[in-house]
Amino acid sequence: MALFFSFLIAMFVTMLLIPPLMRSAQRMHVVDFPGERKVHCEPIPRIGGVAMVVGAVLPIAMWLVPQREVIALLIGMGVILVFGVWDDRRDLDYRIKFFGQLIAALVVVVYGEVRIETLPFGGLQPLPPGLSIPLTVFALLGITNAINLADGLDGLAGGTTLLSLGAIALLGYLQNDLSVVMIALAVIGSILGFLRFNTYPARIFMGDGGSQFLGFSVGALVVMLTYDTHSALSSALPLLLLGLPILDTLMVMTQRMLERRSPFSPDKNHIHHKLLALGLDHYEAVFLIYAVQASLVLAAYSLRYQADELIVAIYVAFCAGVWSFLSCATRYDWRLRPGQDAQERSYVSRKLRWLRNDGGLVQAAFGIAAAGVALYLLAGATLSEAVSIDIGILALVLLLTLSTIYKAQRAKPFNWVERGATYVLITCIVYLAQTKPGVFIALQSYSMLYFGALAAAVMVGFRFSREKTFKMTPLDFLVIFIALTVPNLPELYFAQLGLGESVAKIIVLFYGAELVLINVARRHDSLRWVLYACLAILSVRGLLV
Repeated sequence: MALFFSFLIAMFVTMLLIPPLMRSAQRMHVVDFPGERKVHCEPIPRIGGVAMVVGAVLPIAMWLVPQREVIALLIGMGVILVFGVWDDRRDLDYRIKFFGQLIAALVVVVYGEVRIETLPFGGLQPLPPGLSIPLTVFALLGITNAINLADGLDGLAGGTTLLSLGAIALLGYLQNDLSVVMIALAVIGSILGFLRFNTYPARIFMGDGGSQFLGFSVGALVVMLTYDTHSALSSALPLLLLGLPILDTLMVMTQRMLERRSPFSPDKNHIHHKLLALGLDHYEAVFLIYAVQASLVLAAYSLRYQADELIVAIYVAFCAGVWSFLSCATRYDWRLRPGQDAQERSYVSRKLRWLRNDGGLVQAAFGIAAAGVALYLLAGATLSEAVSIDIGILALVLLLTLSTIYKAQRAKPFNWVERGATYVLITCIVYLAQTKPGVFIALQSYSMLYFGALAAAVMVGFRFSREKTFKMTPLDFLVIFIALTVPNLPELYFAQLGLGESVAKIIVLFYGAELVLINVARRHDSLRWVLYACLAILSVRGLLV
């Protein structure tokens, strides 16, 4: 429960602190104004890092202090935040920023004794302190700045770091290192609370205080998890856990030095800048980077006990592939933009706009989603082998509640009570189909095709819908990726329960129902009658049969 509440408290504290911080940002002179290297066009507060640090530190201090490494980590986070916010206000010289990072790293390494004790290809022989201390400090500084430099698009640094921290939490759980798990979950909670306001178009930035906090935290956790002499994990694993920010930083700094510029000088040569130059829109670039980072952390989880040589070889091949693609794109002027007009939308955007304006594809997606959700709910309520009495009672209570508000809601959009009842019904139907399948067993071979078609219709519908009430964002990708991946990992308890398949079906049906509710105008009563019919069937079957 402490693990769960550390995540929950961090998320809600961050969400509660951000609105007042946004209101006070102008007075505190912590606002990011548009500029040549910026992709936003309006002044935006960059004080989100304060809320993130407070949200993460609070549950860590409640449950883990007075462990020495935890105290050192909390002190280091505080130092990073102070210098980061100072930089957000005054635009500090990079040497002063570096000095603050150095203080934080020395506290963690010297006082907290969080050190790199083994090296790839070096076996289990521990390194002497004279080598491990400077090496760890260098690694923490490098990771901190890698995440800081990668913070160039809305949700980018937060989302990629969240994926890395998720893998760290899972690996810590398998290693029975609950301190690492709790810290990782607290930081994940703070990121999710922040992304609620930072997903494109962002209303707040994390600033250097937030991005350096994320880099410092994930760097310290990676060292705590993988470089202990008692850890069974491969010491080359950080290359995959933090592979994309590391590659981005190395590419950018190498290019700057080849151009005889300072490696710390600002420019627009980061991976996300190059993806934007290829014609991808903001959210498309973020989504693609999320997908690549998700692939790397899945590889890290799968290869956690493999030889260092294999992991290094895979990472080198990945780096070579990314570098080759971007180099060829630059050399041969691969662009999805047909012109140089700054106002001209990308080729991808124009094609997507054509699909949206055409209308036929969207209407087909709506129809498939509406029919697919209704058919599954009715079939599940009718054809499942048995309905337990508790589900029958729940269905009856929901049916009576909805019946009392039907007259007022008829032909109107679903209110929050009806929406909640729909989600409860979906969960119950999926549970019955999984545990009491009945004739559903004969339909298992068609289940993947059915949900694949429904998922495709949902994605098309949300992507090309003109309705602004609900839009798929990169944050949805993070939530769906975590929800689908974690329950299906074979080493975890969830996989033994078959929970992964159920979660996947629930997510597809949830999004399908939401798509229908916000887009199918003047047809709310159709889905309403399906809801009532299913609840009535479950009530009768659960209470009378």
